[in-house]
Amino acid sequence: MPSRHPRTHFLCLPLVTTISKPQLLNSLQQFAVSVSGSGDERSFQVSGKAIRPLGTLHLTLGVMSLQSRERVDAAIVFLRSLDTHGLLKKAAESAIQNTDSRTTDSADGTHLTYAVTNAPQAERTTPPLIIALRGLYPMHSPSSTSILYTSPQDSSRRLQHFCLALQTAFTEAGFLVPETRPLLLHATIVNTIYAKERSERTAGGGHGKRGKGRGGFDATEVLEKFGETTWAEGIRLEKVAICEMGAKKVDGGEGSEEYFEVGCIELP
Repeated sequence: MPSRHPRTHFLCLPLVTTISKPQLLNSLQQFAVSVSGSGDERSFQVSGKAIRPLGTLHLTLGVMSLQSRERVDAAIVFLRSLDTHGLLKKAAESAIQNTDSRTTDSADGTHLTYAVTNAPQAERTTPPLIIALRGLYPMHSPSSTSILYTSPQDSSRRLQHFCLALQTAFTEAGFLVPETRPLLLHATIVNTIYAKERSERTAGGGHGKRGKGRGGFDATEVLEKFGETTWAEGIRLEKVAICEMGAKKVDGGEGSEEYFEVGCIELP
């Protein structure tokens, strides 16, 4: 796909679920109070507009340039044709190959090893992907970054392999814009581009590593305070989705936004 084509959609794993929603809401509210000066706690002067709304949290697997309804429909059909059970089982096998399956250090991993290697074929199961969102990291230099994000932690070690398989499948099918950078799974917590006026955003402003922190701020103290935050845990990833670029305002309180989902496939 030529790079001049506008990005219209993206492939992602949504993070807001029944289990995660109250946890994420509480974590984001506490963070906002501390960093944007909206309460009595010490403020780090991060604009409240830069803190991403709850409904926008997701793990991006890649971006798309779908220029017609037919292309959108084709991408949805392709998504729904995927064998997610098979992809997750292959991800489990890849994870086990990279570790010693006899010394798995978590309950999830032990169950995963049994499910893949020991059970009879007819009894093998596909455990759900359950993650935690922990930590806070800068996309650029801590002293001048425009983005802060948290990372998913997956005790079964399948998530990265599964997401890479999805990314490869969609790229080879011609739906994802080819990407040369390694896949960095992350959920954006702060992006200063959203603190700008809409007209300024179109000129770019530090989205991703290539943004080089344009519009950045010194996040050193924020990272010292929130670098080990657990934003939510016990999150079962429920689906893979294709969403439209550009979050839309929704009912549910001031500042509520979500990305419009055009199609999805449920995960085991």
